[in-house]
Amino acid sequence: EGGVQLGWETRLVPFGREITSAIYALGFASRAALSFGGVQAGDFRHNLLYNKNRIFAFVMALGEVTDEWYATAAGAINYGFPVIADSDIPEILPTGVCTYEHVVSNIPHDQIVEKSIEVRGLKVKITEIPIPVSVSPAFEGERIRKEEMHCEFGGQRTPAFEWLRMRDISEVEDAGVEVLGPDSDSLEPGGKLPLGIIVEVAGRKMQRDFEPVLERHIHTFMNEAQGLWHMGQRDINWVRISNNAAKAGFKLEHIGKLLHAKFHDEYSSILDKVQVKLFTDQKQVEELRKQAQAVYAERDARLE
Repeated sequence: EGGVQLGWETRLVPFGREITSAIYALGFASRAALSFGGVQAGDFRHNLLYNKNRIFAFVMALGEVTDEWYATAAGAINYGFPVIADSDIPEILPTGVCTYEHVVSNIPHDQIVEKSIEVRGLKVKITEIPIPVSVSPAFEGERIRKEEMHCEFGGQRTPAFEWLRMRDISEVEDAGVEVLGPDSDSLEPGGKLPLGIIVEVAGRKMQRDFEPVLERHIHTFMNEAQGLWHMGQRDINWVRISNNAAKAGFKLEHIGKLLHAKFHDEYSSILDKVQVKLFTDQKQVEELRKQAQAVYAERDARLE
């Protein structure tokens, strides 16, 4: 009726229209624990532990929650499956039975899927990076000469910097990529622009001390894209995009998509969300670079 394909082939299987049908989904989880986890029938503790640690399910409660819904959701919590609701119901935030929160409420529909993934501790694996050039460690040694270059940023030619900073998880939109200012496709061959790259990350296991370590990997990740060359770090970085990459449709926004995918791929154990902002307006880049330089100095002072 809604135009959504259901069935085992799409791994989207309906168990019924009534709330009591949720028992079949929980029964399916119990079967997994019995079949693959070596859990014995009636061993509720090990059934909980197996499902909590291995079956990354959650309950998404849409609409008014009745007493029957409450009871069913409580049963799911006993499997380690949290409840995320769009309505105003009492929250249960301390961890314990579930990995993180037990009940989270008042989540708007446009955020509820992302919130459910976060609360359950589910890690999304990006298998294909959505950019128009190949990505591989084999391209790390690639050089882009001046005659092969479509455009460049930094390298003492224009102001530039790169800065990775930790944010509160509510302040980061995962996969958000913004280009604030002219993009590279607005340049003639051989052109140049200022460039500020700010990568904002959030995660329940992320710590501020990890910032400089992750930031240094911007260099490695960018050099894995064919036709993209990166040198330096902090506020002495230098970036070039080749003519061939530009012809393939590569733009600054693809740097953001590349960094989002690579940080999730390499650091999924500590990162839950990654967003990237790229600035090319000179005044804005210079103002933000001063903020970044203050952070660089603070980091260096901690090491002394």
